[in-house]
Amino acid sequence: MKEARGDGFSRTIFHVDMDSFYASCELSRRPEMKSEPFVVGADPREGKGRGVVLACNYIAKKQGLKSGMPISRAWELSPKAQYVTPDFELYGEISRKVMQLVRQFGDRTEQVSIDEAYLDVTDRLRKISREEGETRDIAIRELAAEIKKSVFDNQGITCSVGVANSKLVAKIATDMNKPDGFTIVKPEEVLSFLGPLSVSKIPGVGKVTQRTLSERFHIETIAELRKIPIDDLRDAFGRSGLWLSNVANGMDESEVVESWDPVSISSETTFQEDEGDYAKVRQVMEEVARDVFSRVESERYLFRNVGIKIRFTGFETHTRSKSLRAHSVSLEVLLHECEKMLSEFYESEKYVRLIGVRVSSLKKREDDQKTLMDWEMD
Repeated sequence: MKEARGDGFSRTIFHVDMDSFYASCELSRRPEMKSEPFVVGADPREGKGRGVVLACNYIAKKQGLKSGMPISRAWELSPKAQYVTPDFELYGEISRKVMQLVRQFGDRTEQVSIDEAYLDVTDRLRKISREEGETRDIAIRELAAEIKKSVFDNQGITCSVGVANSKLVAKIATDMNKPDGFTIVKPEEVLSFLGPLSVSKIPGVGKVTQRTLSERFHIETIAELRKIPIDDLRDAFGRSGLWLSNVANGMDESEVVESWDPVSISSETTFQEDEGDYAKVRQVMEEVARDVFSRVESERYLFRNVGIKIRFTGFETHTRSKSLRAHSVSLEVLLHECEKMLSEFYESEKYVRLIGVRVSSLKKREDDQKTLMDWEMD
């Protein structure tokens, strides 16, 4: 773990996450709905709809609604909620503007999805402390407040910020006080911060993994996970066992990778419960693909490679990819190729934990450049 520097400053990472991003984008142009339950997703058709909830505001969440839930179930829980069809062009445009704002505050910025980014702010904090005489903690709080104010003043949406000496702990911290939250975990507090948390708070740990940890090792918290020998975790989870051990001990040295010109653009969704209905998996995958496409369009890229990632119960993960004959900016092409790759798994009896979509081999689009809209799909 990279820790203290010569001047007493440890590495400092911000994780900035927009609160219920799709719903927040819609509410920024429908402010009159802020005090009502609000859902972005498929048409519920009075409880007969077949799609899923993409996002909902926190009033709806208090009624039991959540992302990935079948829209028919959402209707049962909240039939009087306002349901709106997603506008991915709007979300992509707001995301582009938000990330331009956020980048101004970091030494390096890594956008990891349409609505979240990591910032390495170590040098920025050092400079603030040197020029303004602030302590590190005060400098952190002031910088986080500036980010939150900038996003809200310019785009009318709130964000939550988690602060730690690693990306992983910063991400966990972000979720502690949503919405519009701020959580700082000092280097010396990492183990005590993680210890009492449920293992479900670890990004990527779903109900099946949680159940295995409980039934096989009789553990519920990260502190208890910390005590399990690595070899035992490897026996249960393969290579992921070492990762779980490192997480439990707050070990994450991954760097913030600047992403002004991305090698790829991707997005993924983890199901609340492992899903065995591949019709539902396909629906969620299509929404993830639309998310990716909105970012491709807003950043004016063409793509030539399409890929999916599918993770089953127990961290078993597979990827598939397809190279196109020419660069494209066609949503139809993206959805077609994703469906073809997912269809390989339709006969599987395995339950799906996560589905992701990725486009790569990117290049900037010229204003007059023709795109592969009429590409012949086979």
